[in-house]
Amino acid sequence: MLEVYLDFCCPFSRKMWNTVTQFNKAHPEFRFTVQLVPQPWHPQSCILHEFALSVRSIFGDERFFIFCDWIWGDNQSDFFDDKTADKSRKEIYLHLMDGFGLEGGEKVQMDTFLAIGEGNSGNQATQLVKWAVKYHRVRSVHVTPTVFVNGLEKGDISSGWTVEQWKEMLDSV
Repeated sequence: MLEVYLDFCCPFSRKMWNTVTQFNKAHPEFRFTVQLVPQPWHPQSCILHEFALSVRSIFGDERFFIFCDWIWGDNQSDFFDDKTADKSRKEIYLHLMDGFGLEGGEKVQMDTFLAIGEGNSGNQATQLVKWAVKYHRVRSVHVTPTVFVNGLEKGDISSGWTVEQWKEMLDSV
């Protein structure tokens, strides 16, 4: 079992995602689990993770993975600190909806799911983010990317690994 712990705002997570998914295309028998780790030093990261978990909850895993490809394709830098510092939470959600191509009823579903409740209750994605954060904290994951193979952290895996290095490592376990 392979778990990759990634953050949507982390350039090294992007690099690892792109290599792991490239490896997966060449080796479809290979399976991995993405665990989300919103890094608190990027305040917009939590917003991106709320959005991604909302996509997964409303539209399913396939669209979640399409979103991951979209954000870690050519769109990640649109959500870096320098591009989001003066944007509200709602403005970032709208940018995500428009950029990801949500229209009509899908946009309404996302807007409803991400609507902020009364007081400090958050939105419907808040609990999903809490569960993701609790899981990575229980596993003692602090930085991204982090990789676990068969339940054990593999600290020697780098975001700079090639497809060949992933194959060699996975063939050896």
